Amino acid sequence: MLPLARALGASGHDVLWAAADEVCSHLREKGFAAVRCGLGADEAGPMPTPSPEVAALPPTQWGDFLFADVFGPRRAAPMLGDLVPIVEEWRPQLMICDQAEFAGPIAAARAGAANVTHRFGSLLPEGRVARVRDSVEELWRSQGLEPRPYGGTYDHLYLDIFPPSLQNSESGHVGEIQLLRPAMVPLDGSAREIVWVTFGTVFNDDLGPFRTAVEAVATLDVRVVVTLGPGHDPNALGEQPPNVTVARFIPQDELLPRCAAVVAHAGSGTLLGSLAAGVPQVLVPLAADQFLNAKAAERGGVARVLWPGELSVANVREALKEVLADTAMLDAAGRVGAEIAAMPPPEAVADELTRRFG
Repeated sequence: MLPLARALGASGHDVLWAAADEVCSHLREKGFAAVRCGLGADEAGPMPTPSPEVAALPPTQWGDFLFADVFGPRRAAPMLGDLVPIVEEWRPQLMICDQAEFAGPIAAARAGAANVTHRFGSLLPEGRVARVRDSVEELWRSQGLEPRPYGGTYDHLYLDIFPPSLQNSESGHVGEIQLLRPAMVPLDGSAREIVWVTFGTVFNDDLGPFRTAVEAVATLDVRVVVTLGPGHDPNALGEQPPNVTVARFIPQDELLPRCAAVVAHAGSGTLLGSLAAGVPQVLVPLAADQFLNAKAAERGGVARVLWPGELSVANVREALKEVLADTAMLDAAGRVGAEIAAMPPPEAVADELTRRFG
């Protein structure tokens, strides 16, 4: 969401972020005004445990049920309590809300402002969002409002950052869609010599997938860069051969222009950043919307996917060898990268939002 916020500020709008405390400090470092709102990562506590009925389903289906548990009243209620007085004081003309943030549409409706939903990855299934709608109905009524379909997230406009060729056809519930180019990786003609291994910053607690992936790729004739994410010491994987570098974090803008392939979890930021750079991937989805993203990437021919139960040293090694040798997949990733580059940039979307909403 940062590129659009920058574009709105550059076009003369006042921009205020409402976010968890740890996010606000990050935003202020980037020059934005930000106010603490809602639960931080520590306050939200661990992810809910699936019920026995949900746990009996394939992990690829868990998100349809757990999404409402995570982003319904558990997070939306404290967010709404903080957000309402902020909106009353600041009186925004427009609120731009993450797809998983269900307090914003209520606060916007209460203030008579428009709310725009900003997609974060693959389109969420209709049933998944409908379950959240049902769970936040009482929050709408607590503000004297009649509950809206899908929690109000599709009432005005939906900003879609997913490349069109990877879309599925189940978007009839969304309403009006405005494409928005995701953050681009600046390419500089660097040699594509690196295989990057990452499992993101949210579902990265378990070092098991890292150990499996690194053991698989370290013996290949490639240079490997592993980023473990927050909470891990780079020495946690032990001594590695000279072709393997382990770090806690490296900005993907620095890595992706030099990557021949990425071994990752199908998180939206990594997936779209890699595709914007034309990099094919081996995907090991672990949770949440990662399964939707992986399915879209597999359907588009830009990734080889290892589904739950398929993660092993042999499978990762074989999948990576296939991806590195597959010129058709490289070409497909390049085409999607060109497609992303052709999507409306943040500056154009900022102008469109100004035209529509003032």
